[in-house]
Amino acid sequence: MTDNGPCFRGVTFADAFAGDDPLFRHVRTWVRSPQTNGVVERFFGTLKYEHLYRATIGDGNALSVEVNLFRHTYNTLRPHQALDERTPRAAYLAVEHCD
Repeated sequence: MTDNGPCFRGVTFADAFAGDDPLFRHVRTWVRSPQTNGVVERFFGTLKYEHLYRATIGDGNALSVEVNLFRHTYNTLRPHQALDERTPRAAYLAVEHCD
């Protein structure tokens, strides 16, 4: 996920996500919503310092596996202080069922 800056709108950047089966999908934040980038930056920081920097990662496939493992942990197992020590999944489901 990126903002809408010019460096993310060029042909070279777009080519990295082109092809029949790209490894990653490019998503842009909403216009005039900088808080979205803050959430993503926080996740990436936590991913790096709590998970990726603790192991040797040999290639892109191993990186993909590790990121998916951490994403599952981050969303379903790891409590978050900002969510009253709930997981994002638990917080989301609590909101979903408050009709």
